[in-house]
Amino acid sequence: MIFTVAVDGPAAAGKGTISKALADRFGLAHLDTGLLYRAVGAKGGDPVAAAQGLTPADLARDDLRSLAAGEAASKVAAIPAVRAALTQFQRDFARREGGAVLDGRDIGTVICPEAAVKLFVTASAEVRAHRRWLEVGGDAAQVLAEVVARDE
Repeated sequence: MIFTVAVDGPAAAGKGTISKALADRFGLAHLDTGLLYRAVGAKGGDPVAAAQGLTPADLARDDLRSLAAGEAASKVAAIPAVRAALTQFQRDFARREGGAVLDGRDIGTVICPEAAVKLFVTASAEVRAHRRWLEVGGDAAQVLAEVVARDE
């Protein structure tokens, strides 16, 4: 059975929490698509080659939730060839036998427009910044500024 659930929304809105719970509850594979971009950015070197050669070990790095990895992700996400490679990775994951839950930006519109179920999760910039700050620490005002900048 191929069954895709797309969970979309802005950074730190709760997509990951909801997606993991859905995947666990229904026995579906889960992919946090933001980790793909974070992994590519964290690998360094040629981002296109990194995106094309992404491995499960790349997604298991401990530093992918850091502010630095988030900043690197934003930079590599602007490269069309990186986006193309990771779009294909995500679409292949979404079509896996047994079903899948994918969370991230543009999942329900660009990556999986024909998903069987689509959710859009949101929260205010202040709530999302607080969640991100709890996750990565740092200066709370700076985290809020970064969340607002990413939204723009």
